[in-house]
Amino acid sequence: MTLQERLFESRLKGHCCSQTIMALCIEDLGRENEDLIAAMAAFCNGMGQGKICGTLAAAVAALYVADASAAQGYMQDDLMEWFGDTYGGYDCFEIIHDDPVKRAELCPMIVMETYRKLQELLRIGEGVDEH
Repeated sequence: MTLQERLFESRLKGHCCSQTIMALCIEDLGRENEDLIAAMAAFCNGMGQGKICGTLAAAVAALYVADASAAQGYMQDDLMEWFGDTYGGYDCFEIIHDDPVKRAELCPMIVMETYRKLQELLRIGEGVDEH
């Protein structure tokens, strides 16, 4: 199944952006933790206030789930720098300006591209060089 299909499947389950990031990461790590996925709802829509993007918050949390020591080292810094450079900020409001059309257009792409960056950092999932 492609990443896009997996993202769509997660949305059909009712997952928001942050839950989708964590669900995919846990799956790619070969683990299960429905409570953690459910808890990621706290980060949806910028913690419900347009604050820190839930996709980013969940991706940082996923780094720690996968490899806490590496996350504390370079991974979190790399992810944060990439996200800020790519999307021009860290808060939902900075990125989509509370515009429902921008949310519909940008958020699915942000989730997909952020998950690809997470896969790259953690070397998990599709497209990973197994050599």
